[in-house]
Amino acid sequence: MRDPGSPPRRFVRRALIRLMLALPTWAWALDFGFRPPRDPDDDTAADLMRDLAQRILPVYQEADKDVFLANVTALQIVSGAYRAAFDSSKSLRSRRQGKPFDDLMERATLDSIYARARTLEVDERLGFAEAYARAFQELVSPLDNVQAQAIMARLEIPLAVYRKPLAQAFDLWRAKGSLPEADALALVRTWLSYDSRRNYSALLPELFAAENRSRYLAEGDIRIPVRAGVIHANLVRPGRAEGGLPTLLRFTLDPAEDDAHRSAVKGYVGVTAYVRGRTPDGKGAVWPFVRDGEDAVAVIDWIVRQPWSDGRVAMVGDGYSGYAAWAAARRRPPALKAIATIAPMAPGIDFPMAGQIFRNAMVRWALEHASLEPLPADFDADAEPDAIWQALDARWYRGDRPYWDIDRVLIGRRSRLIRTWLTHPSHDRFWQKFLPSPEQFARIDIPVLSFAGYYGADAGALYFHQEHRRHRPQADTTLLLGPYDPSSIRLGTAATLRGYELDPVARVDLPELRMQWLDHILKGASKPSLLSDRVNYQLMGADQWRHATTLNAPERTRLRLYLDTGEGAEPHRLSSSPSEGNRNVRLVVDLADRRDVRIPWSNALRATQLPLRNGIRFVGDPLPADTEIDGSLRGVFDITPSRQDVDFNISMYELTESGEYRLLFEPYDFRASYAGHRVRRRLLRAGERQTLAFTAERVTACRLAAGSRIVLLVAINRRPDRQINYGSGKDVNSETIADARWPLRVRWHAHSYVEIPTGKV
Repeated sequence: MRDPGSPPRRFVRRALIRLMLALPTWAWALDFGFRPPRDPDDDTAADLMRDLAQRILPVYQEADKDVFLANVTALQIVSGAYRAAFDSSKSLRSRRQGKPFDDLMERATLDSIYARARTLEVDERLGFAEAYARAFQELVSPLDNVQAQAIMARLEIPLAVYRKPLAQAFDLWRAKGSLPEADALALVRTWLSYDSRRNYSALLPELFAAENRSRYLAEGDIRIPVRAGVIHANLVRPGRAEGGLPTLLRFTLDPAEDDAHRSAVKGYVGVTAYVRGRTPDGKGAVWPFVRDGEDAVAVIDWIVRQPWSDGRVAMVGDGYSGYAAWAAARRRPPALKAIATIAPMAPGIDFPMAGQIFRNAMVRWALEHASLEPLPADFDADAEPDAIWQALDARWYRGDRPYWDIDRVLIGRRSRLIRTWLTHPSHDRFWQKFLPSPEQFARIDIPVLSFAGYYGADAGALYFHQEHRRHRPQADTTLLLGPYDPSSIRLGTAATLRGYELDPVARVDLPELRMQWLDHILKGASKPSLLSDRVNYQLMGADQWRHATTLNAPERTRLRLYLDTGEGAEPHRLSSSPSEGNRNVRLVVDLADRRDVRIPWSNALRATQLPLRNGIRFVGDPLPADTEIDGSLRGVFDITPSRQDVDFNISMYELTESGEYRLLFEPYDFRASYAGHRVRRRLLRAGERQTLAFTAERVTACRLAAGSRIVLLVAINRRPDRQINYGSGKDVNSETIADARWPLRVRWHAHSYVEIPTGKV
């Protein structure tokens, strides 16, 4: 029954019909006709985008008032309603006062600057450059240092970052002829980011320089006296701070690592000091590792004598500068209160060799970071450096020179530094003197933070963490591990890594996380929840972080898999029990064969085909349930080798039900004669059955899906980019291709197995 007080239904129906007829179809369908221009720089693009924004504005609705104001601001700017846009963004900024300076506030500030500049341009008849400079000063100067830096970082995003997706969107919607409201809003925002940047990008360097001069005090090329020498340094400190401040010190040989300004933004004095012999402009040859510890301590002593210091110093470092932080910590200067490193280099452990196998990359590193010598003259100066070094590796691989001559083959001359390194193929006293001794590890009582990755950024960090814990069980040391490689762990975590899509929780700003930890140590801030335990690791495939006291604990359950040596063609099985009988699996590799010189080595983390090369596969049965693995792979090979030595390469993959392979950790190379002991070489007994225990200096953490299979790939090293061990028993540096003589043979017997810690889901 109809409510007597309500209008007749026919009147309601007619009113709705009249309203619908009065609106254009795009207003109620929320689908906007749009014919994009040819490209973002087309002369018609601005008019077309203005028309689109003007059609969206009257009908745009959004329940979230903050999001509504942010989107309306963008629509108004693109529509040309600059004064209204400034008012909208001002309202949004007022509503967000007292809340975190998040992405919405950053966008509101950027839009306010641009809208204000365009308004000033019209109202006061100013040139755009003058109007933008005034708007920038009005809106950025009141911000604190962290907020202002966030705005400048957003402004610095290159124009190309916005042009490419804008051009792609134009191409997409050109074919369709219309676009839904959500996509239309995204297109307007992308257009605004691109169009505004091409107007003000040339103005930014001068504006940033002026803003930073008002906020910070910078000193360049400071000369700090040390014993029998001098250290060059730069510093930046907050200009408005009162009293002393803690200092963040980076001791490096690479000017690209100078992050003193970033430290000052966070409220510290930032000091970047350079290895003895190096100047801030990147000039000057250095001799790595030798005096870094004592020189860094001298810099720390200089810092605490300065009036702007509160007497506390923390060291940060990535790679080589991470090593320098440990080199200083082992000397225990009283003012050093913490070290925080990302993938620190450990000489003799992961550089210039790994698994006691020298890498050609050491020559490139020495050339680019130590001696600063030019590339070989017989290569095109305009060619990509990576391509040049790959060609040099191929030259070495095709030749017949001993590894003693690797410098002469690659760069055409003898390097005293490379020669010195080659003289010490084991982890002897030469390398040990650069690292903390057991007694020194036991005395390091300051908080330590280390970041490492599963894909080639782990060996050094694992060494320092494990040795510190071994010799000082109560050490305040924290380790974070995740699906990162050396580049992503230092420069920023992208959504994908070498073809693998990271879980959302793994996409962490690691340098920012390090800064949060330092704030906890030096300023009393809350400890980041991601670093809640001694070992914190991302479980790939589960989109989760796990926290534990240690990895590889003896009481952990281990998944043991035997290399099945029963009858059958390759691939062979991985099984839960040893094979019966006396059968064996054989791998034969001709170390003199160079026909693969032009075949590139893949570093992809996901693939549809296993990169089987000089190796043999072992494939497990389908997993009956989801299975977690976390920790290091270790194993025992029950083998009969035909030579006195061999370099093995171990890889582990997940083979999904869909047929895709996922690499679980960076392939691990190791020299059999040094397995289990880096210092003393123990040759194999050629032609005799023997056991070889090993532990991969790698870690992983992954949830393997039910139905997946574990795949183990065991290969013999024969690569253009590293030393080749021909197994003669001589010093490997002295061997040549002539020592190959006949193919290398290795037989695996029934009791060979690998194992890795596992937990139940």
